[in-house]
Amino acid sequence: MQTQAFSHIVLPHYELRFLNTVSANSVHALRHDAAIAAITGRSTDRDLPATMQYITRMLTGTLRGDYLMWGIMDRQADTFYGLIQLWHFQKQTAEVGYEILSQWQRHGIMQEVLPQVAQLAFEQLGLQRLYAVTGATNLPSRHLLEKVGFQLDTDYQETFYTFQQTELSLVRYWLAK
Repeated sequence: MQTQAFSHIVLPHYELRFLNTVSANSVHALRHDAAIAAITGRSTDRDLPATMQYITRMLTGTLRGDYLMWGIMDRQADTFYGLIQLWHFQKQTAEVGYEILSQWQRHGIMQEVLPQVAQLAFEQLGLQRLYAVTGATNLPSRHLLEKVGFQLDTDYQETFYTFQQTELSLVRYWLAK
């Protein structure tokens, strides 16, 4: 996969930019947010150097073609809203994941961004199916996925223990080309 071709994607109201062009402080604000970390089951970044390590790891993985990750930016104000990624590539499928800063959730950002990333995955990467895994209790994310056309995979049920050592039940949605 030629990842450089996807380093900057312009949408009607937003830009998707590889993390080397996004403020590390902005990414740290997202990754340091305990509420966002809890709902996704990941740990928080304790400090800016931890976020820098994360950014380096994501850029390295992107250059290897393991995944594509972008910062979601406002086209006019250059405001950082969150992250979106395609990963777990297998044959003609991949998984999409996203996190939005708390103050920008429920503003319709992902209603524009998610379908555009799906279109890119299908038309430019040749994927046939996208998956999205979210917490069973993460109703805003589940509603978003359904609103943009994802279907609940009724055969999928997973549970894992988060970094906070709590049990998190997961559900999976899919979208076909």
